[in-house]
Amino acid sequence: MTRATILAEARTIFARQGYAETSLREIAEAVGIKTPSLYAHFASKDALYAEVYAAVVIDHTAYFDDLARRGEALAPLERLQHLLGGIEAYYRDRPDLAEFSLRAAVTEYGPGGEQLRQIFLDSESTLAAAVRQTYRDGVEAGAFAAGDADGFTALVLVIMDGLFLQLTHYTPEVYRQRFDQAWRHLALILSR
Repeated sequence: MTRATILAEARTIFARQGYAETSLREIAEAVGIKTPSLYAHFASKDALYAEVYAAVVIDHTAYFDDLARRGEALAPLERLQHLLGGIEAYYRDRPDLAEFSLRAAVTEYGPGGEQLRQIFLDSESTLAAAVRQTYRDGVEAGAFAAGDADGFTALVLVIMDGLFLQLTHYTPEVYRQRFDQAWRHLALILSR
């Protein structure tokens, strides 16, 4: 039995039921082992949850870091659309991560929640830097009105959070319609 298998099953069950409603017994049964065998890999349910959470953040960070690198050559407005479009692209193929992330962000962090929140905040640094650079490039190119790069970065991160909630709550058609409408409006505002 591999640690990776335990983490994968735990992520699925935590996503479906939440931290509080998930027992180590359920995870062990899903993996096909006895509950005490889990303790050979994880000291507690809290430790298992924290490792699942960290793995989700690592995957999320790697995806968005790569997305930012792949968009560096785009014009600022297209680069911003590329980054915002990453929300749908990332979660479309990872519905279990969407469910886990939604539950973790909105309803729980389990014990040690502050530490988990900090892991996520730390993971945003490369994405935030890419957004900030997109803004600076847009201002330099005359595509965006000059203003506060940090405020712009905060706005984009808030929009990304909103896109995530839209994606997890509505059908793909409704999401796509809202994304397209919001993007047209944002592009118009930025281009003034």
